[in-house]
Amino acid sequence: MNKKSASKVALVVALALFSGAGSAVAADSTATPKPKTISAEKAAYQTALTAYKAAIATYRSGVTAAYAAQKTAVATATTTRDAALAAAKTADAKAAARTAFKSAIASAKSTRDAAIAALGAKPVAPAKPAK
Repeated sequence: MNKKSASKVALVVALALFSGAGSAVAADSTATPKPKTISAEKAAYQTALTAYKAAIATYRSGVTAAYAAQKTAVATATTTRDAALAAAKTADAKAAARTAFKSAIASAKSTRDAAIAALGAKPVAPAKPAK
């Protein structure tokens, strides 16, 4: 064998070795991962977190509805007051319109507060489990 053919043989052998090692590495990297096990504490936390998310969504929608009802009541009272003041000819009639407006606003606030109180205490997020 001459030098050129010996170096070609060495090159072919080296490439064969490296290409075989590459396929072994590729085979290892495509292995399926082991399934993770979840501790009982973490599973309980996830269950509590799901329940909390549902409870807080319900609470928030109730609060939003209470504020929307108050806003509607205030708008109605404002419109009524403005119409009464425009139609009033005497100071007593204007004073009565203003008193009725203040009463309607107080009623809207108390209705809102009662609706929020009926929802109960705001839900509290569960504590994360220790690592």
